[in-house]
Amino acid sequence: MDESTLTPEQKQEEKIIRSFFSSTAPLKLKTLPSKQQKLQVVLKRVAEAFESGKTYSEQEVKELLAGIYADHATLRRSLIDFGYLKRTSNGASYWREAAE
Repeated sequence: MDESTLTPEQKQEEKIIRSFFSSTAPLKLKTLPSKQQKLQVVLKRVAEAFESGKTYSEQEVKELLAGIYADHATLRRSLIDFGYLKRTSNGASYWREAAE
């Protein structure tokens, strides 16, 4: 992506991603940000690892997130709490809704 065409918001998001991820291919998170604005940028990027509209088992979510960040349980809870992932009430199935 050509940085000269990025909006100031996109530039800020890219800066946050570079700060908190040691790698974006494959996705490797160093630490979760404590500030909510930065956390939401990070969670949005992590959510993109899930195929939109596909249903995942709890085990699949655990494995995918464990490859991204050691504390996959906290990461999963944050994705759910901020609405980036949805799950059934029994926690057996997870999905990312299609982007609007």
